[in-house]
Amino acid sequence: MRISTSWTQQLGVNSMLDQQAKLSKTQMQLSSGLKHLKPSDDPIAASKILGFKNEIEQTNQYQRNIATARERNNLEESALSSAENIIFRVKELTIQASNATLTHNDRLSVKAEVDQLLDEMVGLANSKNANGEYVFSGYLSKTKPFEFDKNLNAYDYLGTNDQRSIQVGDNRRIADGDSGFDVFQNIDSASQEATLTGGKRSIFNTLKSLSSALSGNQPNPNAIIQGTKDATELTFTAGSSVTLDSDNAGPPVTINLTGSYNSIDDLVEVFNADPALSGSGIKAQSNGGSLEFISTTEGASSAISITATSGNFDTATGFSTGDSGTGFDLSPTDPDPLYYATTNEVLTDLDSALESFIQARTSVGSRLNALDNQEEQHEKFILDFKTTLSEIKDIDYAEAISRFNQQNTALQAAQQSFAKVQNLSLFNYL
Repeated sequence: MRISTSWTQQLGVNSMLDQQAKLSKTQMQLSSGLKHLKPSDDPIAASKILGFKNEIEQTNQYQRNIATARERNNLEESALSSAENIIFRVKELTIQASNATLTHNDRLSVKAEVDQLLDEMVGLANSKNANGEYVFSGYLSKTKPFEFDKNLNAYDYLGTNDQRSIQVGDNRRIADGDSGFDVFQNIDSASQEATLTGGKRSIFNTLKSLSSALSGNQPNPNAIIQGTKDATELTFTAGSSVTLDSDNAGPPVTINLTGSYNSIDDLVEVFNADPALSGSGIKAQSNGGSLEFISTTEGASSAISITATSGNFDTATGFSTGDSGTGFDLSPTDPDPLYYATTNEVLTDLDSALESFIQARTSVGSRLNALDNQEEQHEKFILDFKTTLSEIKDIDYAEAISRFNQQNTALQAAQQSFAKVQNLSLFNYL
């Protein structure tokens, strides 16, 4: 076998190139800190790396969701704590004003503070987070939950009754707050007015009732009937209708409904735009996301009833044939009839509101504890994921440096060998 000079030189060049390639790869591994520089180096490891990165990113998103839920729950906790303090102060003022020695002007002074506390309570119920979202509006987080309706002379809830939740784990969601309807609106009431609304009255209307009583100017309640369904979108089947009767204003009127409505408010507009209803002494309104009918007159002379329904009106709105409501006249006794008829009701309702706030704060505390526990679990998972991921993708610097030195030595040896072999030519001896 003959060995040519060019062949021996090519062997030397190939050896140097091979050692240079190995050394270059090790250098890139050392500079990047990665064991595998491209997926083709180890396809199975590349697949595992991608999977772990996705798991880590998803868990980090859960952590961000937890932070958001914690912020909203902390805001609710702070608002409820302040609301409780308002209740305590109003109770003090109510008892103080019950002193028979107080003059009318004295009670007007108490009324001024009650009005300030009412405004403060409304402000707390309309609290926003850092993103400008209302804490107590349910899913309608951009809608102001509580506003005073001048036509109704009462506070109305404009949010949803739903409790919004957020994903904090693969199979876990936690509420990021409570709806204002549950906390401030749907409160057990001993008042005469509440007999028209299923025994419920909002804390705002309780405080307003107290303010009116302190000023000696409290209106007699209107007749009210309220549906039981909370719906954001309503679709009525063909032939759907409701027949309403007001004993003090003309014959019964029938309102026909067709098509779909995006919200209760849209449905209310349809009712109130109907000339037949406007002349019947009845007005439609939204209350806590439910449809409600109210008499336009006050006191015992006002009455409303549903005498007939058709189609799916009853199932869509929660009304039934035969539903009725009547107003009444307040009939207090001396020495200050209007005020003393209200005081006991207000004190009872304040206790109910306080109980509602305490229950909500208890729920908030439970949710905050759950968020803390879930966050701790995620932190452990992320640490485990990163540890395993590091074992797969990160280079062992001690091993790599040792390998680098060996490859560098091998390259130097290959270079020196090439130089020696290059001189092994017969032409050098001629």
